[in-house]
Amino acid sequence: MQILEYSNLQILTFQIRNNNTMQYTTLPDNSRVAYHTSGATEGTPLILLHGFCEDTSVWTNWLQYFEPEYIVCIDLPGFGGSDVPKVAAMETYTTAIASVLDTLGASQCVLIGHSLGGYAALAFARTYPERLVGLGLFHSHPYPDPEERKEARRRGIETLQAGKKDLYVAQLFPGLFAPAFAQANPDIIQKLVENGKKQPVEGIIAALKIMMDRMDCQEVLRDLAVPVQFLLGAEDTLVPIAMGLQSSILPAIADVQILDSVGHMAMFEAPQPAAIAVRAFYKWATTV
Repeated sequence: MQILEYSNLQILTFQIRNNNTMQYTTLPDNSRVAYHTSGATEGTPLILLHGFCEDTSVWTNWLQYFEPEYIVCIDLPGFGGSDVPKVAAMETYTTAIASVLDTLGASQCVLIGHSLGGYAALAFARTYPERLVGLGLFHSHPYPDPEERKEARRRGIETLQAGKKDLYVAQLFPGLFAPAFAQANPDIIQKLVENGKKQPVEGIIAALKIMMDRMDCQEVLRDLAVPVQFLLGAEDTLVPIAMGLQSSILPAIADVQILDSVGHMAMFEAPQPAAIAVRAFYKWATTV
């Protein structure tokens, strides 16, 4: 395994050229997928996939640390401006990513997925390995759900089907952050909760089913010929450091970034260090 290191890297804050107007592409089943772009308008895009019960708004403030990178933020089916999946299958997510690439006329990308987005990114890597020049697991991992996690998701589905979406979402986000950050930044958590409550219950349930049924992707990482970045939070209880390090030995080329005092939400908890790591990885992957 080759470990990539980015030392003495500096990052500047720019006035981002952001196309805030959502654009859409249509899937074969006639459902729509929403996305928006920022930075450059040509070359190899850096695609960002959000996590569970989120949408592209989680990247809004983080994008100030990027430019002139060509960035594409996608609302996974069932979240944000994208239609609810007609079939609760990981293939719906991978087809959505491929369709956005096709619409943009991009043959390849660097794909970074946060949490649920990382699961979708791995599934995309299984189906379309030739369309990747780099893969990033942003607080994510390749392993399937253990039975206790599946049971927790089943209980979540029951809660949502009982009409208690607001309660479910309110309990979801606080535990994603390092305790000290959560205590100091209740406004950030509240905004995520309010945005989570806006997501359609059908989309949330579909995502829970998709996560429950997802495949083991360890072989996907072993087979990848492109570099893989693992961005880990030292205080992440969902993807602990040990799990991330275990994952990082699978691909042939790995970049491991561990962020101190960070839980599961580095785009909020450590936005500039996370951006430094992702920007450097993107630059390396697109120039080798």
